[in-house]
Amino acid sequence: MALFGRRCLQRVLTENVVFLGPKEAENKCNLLNTYDDPHYLSTEWELAVLNAASKVGTVEYEKRMRTHQPDLLFKSSDPPLEFLADITTLSDGGLRERNPVHALQSEFWRHLSKRRLFEGGGFDVQIDPYSLSFYRGSKEKPRLKLPRQSEWPTKIFNSGFRAFLEKVSNNPEQNQRFDVIAADTGVHFEYDPTRRGMATLNHLSFEIANVIDQNTIYKALKTKAAQLKATGYKGVTGVFLCDGDCNVLRSTTGSFAAYSPNEIVREFLRKSHSVTFVVRLVVRESNSQVLIEVKLDFNPKRPIDPGPLTQVISRIHQLLPRPEFTPARALHHLKSGDGKSGRYSRLERGGYVKMSARMLLELLAGVRTASEFEKAYRLKPSENPFRRMFSEGRPISKVTIERQPEEDDDLATIEFGDDPDPAFSQFHV
Repeated sequence: MALFGRRCLQRVLTENVVFLGPKEAENKCNLLNTYDDPHYLSTEWELAVLNAASKVGTVEYEKRMRTHQPDLLFKSSDPPLEFLADITTLSDGGLRERNPVHALQSEFWRHLSKRRLFEGGGFDVQIDPYSLSFYRGSKEKPRLKLPRQSEWPTKIFNSGFRAFLEKVSNNPEQNQRFDVIAADTGVHFEYDPTRRGMATLNHLSFEIANVIDQNTIYKALKTKAAQLKATGYKGVTGVFLCDGDCNVLRSTTGSFAAYSPNEIVREFLRKSHSVTFVVRLVVRESNSQVLIEVKLDFNPKRPIDPGPLTQVISRIHQLLPRPEFTPARALHHLKSGDGKSGRYSRLERGGYVKMSARMLLELLAGVRTASEFEKAYRLKPSENPFRRMFSEGRPISKVTIERQPEEDDDLATIEFGDDPDPAFSQFHV
């Protein structure tokens, strides 16, 4: 599973064949089946936005206009509106490649797991920045003091680091510290036995926009504006900015060191003559729910009646599928698995068991063991409901499946007999 549920993506893909055409639909299908594609979330977002728009009006996909094929030519009669738009997905991938904190964290945890120190916790990792002298408009951008990853075995995870872990292992009640300081490196490892159960990684936020016209949002808008201008289209034009794990896009306010998305988009529109509107689709997690937030900005130099466009964008937003994960978790899942759903329905216990239908099938197929089932639901062996029913001699009396079309799993309800069955339990009086 990535951003949207697999069943939902299949429905969207099937419905989009109408305007994509068989060949392009097959191309999109192949992209969705390529789980290590770095543009996977872009494919998901494009299909989802096109699908929602097709339910509000008519959609023409990649209609050739001079040298460019924009993603979406939209027309509707209620309200009467036509616009040309491109859809682009933003991420902080480039910034993370230059500041590979997640790779450092994974390597650190690998060393802890190897020595069975991970579960104990009590570790804190601090990464230094090269400088703190950056601010709004400064040429210097935030960057962490991390050498090339090929040099980590000698510069960070070296003999000194291994000696540090050895001291922690031999003296778990004592504080320990290991500092790596060089011209291109600033990493500090600390162990505190009073903080067991915790493991933290701290560093300066480098995913910010301290230059208003040199950041992920502005560069994407500038590129799309040039492409839309090249079409020669004279009507309403727009850009959909979609969240592909972009902190700059998700930030809500500016600071002394960074511009907010509102400021960046409005600065772009102030200078642009070829884009009428910008739509931002941002994924946020609130109260254990993942939702899409929408923001619409208009270009003051290209005045239009805002009513019809606002109405259409609102309806497109409402028709978008509900995300299953945040973009960050979706990307992590894609990198660590095969792209298939790893989410299982809840487990309920009593005189019956209500559980994941997929998990049940995996158990019956032998691709998942009872121990893995218990681990997935965080059960002790003694808490396994099937083990308990079997020991009591209570047979399965009924199995029903509750279909969940927009989820990537169904619910299986397994009921058991009230009395022990002598077929596999002891005789009794």
